[in-house]
Amino acid sequence: MSVYDMPRLANFSAVAKHYNDIDPVISKRHTRENDVRPLGDRRRKYERIHKFSHNCYAFYDGDMGDPIQYSDHHYMAKDIPMEACKALAPIMWTLEEQVKDNRGVWNKEILRVRNGSGNGAHNGRYSFLERALPKEFTFVVDNGKQFISLHGVRYFLPKSEFYTWSYRRDITKVQKDDKKYLEFERSPGGSWKIRTNSFTFVPPRVLVDKERKKKFKPAMDSYYSWLLVMAPMFREHLEHFQYSYNDQASQDRYQAKHNLAKLKRDELFEYAKEQKWVQDQYVWGYEPKPEHALIIMEDEEHPMRMHMAWNMLVDSVLFDENESERKKFRAHYNRWINKVCGFNKTIKSQIITNTEEK
Repeated sequence: MSVYDMPRLANFSAVAKHYNDIDPVISKRHTRENDVRPLGDRRRKYERIHKFSHNCYAFYDGDMGDPIQYSDHHYMAKDIPMEACKALAPIMWTLEEQVKDNRGVWNKEILRVRNGSGNGAHNGRYSFLERALPKEFTFVVDNGKQFISLHGVRYFLPKSEFYTWSYRRDITKVQKDDKKYLEFERSPGGSWKIRTNSFTFVPPRVLVDKERKKKFKPAMDSYYSWLLVMAPMFREHLEHFQYSYNDQASQDRYQAKHNLAKLKRDELFEYAKEQKWVQDQYVWGYEPKPEHALIIMEDEEHPMRMHMAWNMLVDSVLFDENESERKKFRAHYNRWINKVCGFNKTIKSQIITNTEEK
């Protein structure tokens, strides 16, 4: 089914008017009392507007928390209380009455925007937000993250852990709203601005455990020096060269380089099998676990020292004609040894809540 445009309603009054102008869908499954009012095309009745009160309307997209059952297989609010359904709405419009001064009462519009629940892709939600938000707002997907852009500022829109799909496996688990949504507000005559908390996504980081690495520094330096002596003996099979389809000699050299690399990988894997480091099933691109890599690195007579480093050495800058490039080999070695020996530690991604001043 095609994706249809919807009216990008600009303010609360337009939302209320749009609701009143729509006739409810009446079918064998839905009565007038169900009050199913599509935002746009009536065939997409799950993209609808719901009235909670005279000053609160929600837009639903048929995803988690929508209290309407559309078919035998499309019911996203089973065992979910109405309060949670309200909290899970993708878009919520609220009119908040406030006393400004002695001139009387003035109203503040509040727009709440919510991403899907759970870490998976919520493509239907992304499409819905893109089509249903007021024109001042732009929904953006960038590098797998979602943002709401307003006045040139991007606000990260995190995914919630409130009523994810996993709740169906254990409906007894207590669900608590983590309030991972964005709220914007606008006063009469004013512009939209962020109202409550905003969020910052901090991607996962890989840091070096310097204290642990320090214990192995003598062995690491010795291994590096050993490779500088031994690698040139295999220079023809390690250094980068210009391959040509029209040159039989370069094709033969490429094949010999490929065959030797495969032999080194196979021998390393066979050794790992003998040591019971792996199961019998072949692992493509096998690399020893950190505890096994440390054994190889620390033993200056170990038969697998060159084998373990082979993939790191292939096409490295060690044999580059430019001296300044060759000097980068130490950094290349350090990155590799940190990884293979387990000196790296991963800091998980975080979502930081930024409290906004009201």
